[in-house]
Amino acid sequence: MEAERHVRRFLEYLWQSGNHTGVFTTSEVLTWIHSGGPRQRSYQAQMLISMRGYTKYCLGCGTDVQVPGLRLLPGARSRRTPHIYTQQEIDALLSTCPIIFDPLTAATMATIIGLLVATGLRIGEALRVETSDMNREDTTLLVRANKGGPQRIIPLHPTTIEALTAYETSSPRRRLDLQTGGPLFVSRRRRPHQVPTIESYFAKLRRAADFDWNGTTPCLHDLRHTFATRVMIHAYTSEDGVPANTMGLLANWLGHSQPAHTYWYVQAVPELLALAAQRRTNHTNMESES
Repeated sequence: MEAERHVRRFLEYLWQSGNHTGVFTTSEVLTWIHSGGPRQRSYQAQMLISMRGYTKYCLGCGTDVQVPGLRLLPGARSRRTPHIYTQQEIDALLSTCPIIFDPLTAATMATIIGLLVATGLRIGEALRVETSDMNREDTTLLVRANKGGPQRIIPLHPTTIEALTAYETSSPRRRLDLQTGGPLFVSRRRRPHQVPTIESYFAKLRRAADFDWNGTTPCLHDLRHTFATRVMIHAYTSEDGVPANTMGLLANWLGHSQPAHTYWYVQAVPELLALAAQRRTNHTNMESES
């Protein structure tokens, strides 16, 4: 992965430069970025963003390092740092649904949240799901892309299919007397839900769920980041995990047109950068011992 390679190369640069302390400065980060010949500004910006994530992790571990500012390089754009939901926060959101919403809206929001957590779909993709898109025999889901883009089929855990089926046949939804087929998620007016409506429901739900956070206000799209983060953490921490292969599969699963879009999910989470660096360190130590 690109972020992993950036961190590894920087640590190798420090070692070769004689810095074996584990502590480094912004000046050393910039010197490394500008070393190795001319590079495009966009690539230098990627290197800087990777190092920002890594230094934030180091600070969290008590290492006295400086977080380099984005304005140190031209072309380094600031992106919103996603909120990675804990299981306790997800449980709080789900348990609050029936408290603040009517039965149909509560079931709709709980099912949408569960679907996003389990699949990493975009909210627009989730709202375009039709009842015929679920293949219960093969436990797969057809994901309809926006604006006529390519469709994709993703595998689902049987429990996810069960949850979607339970929502489709739930009492609040059956009372709408809907025709066979059509959108899975519909309003009380029997119309497909729109993204702004679901986002407003989620904002209300988040305020009522009563959990605290630091930094960026959690939003619905962060459930997609949470899914991707969990997948990559499992790839790094399981004995048979192959992060590079998992990243490729994840890019296809999420429907990313370019691998760089998937790399951002790693760059944005310091814990993943740390796991990448630790994995490289362990691999280097094994090579040295052999």
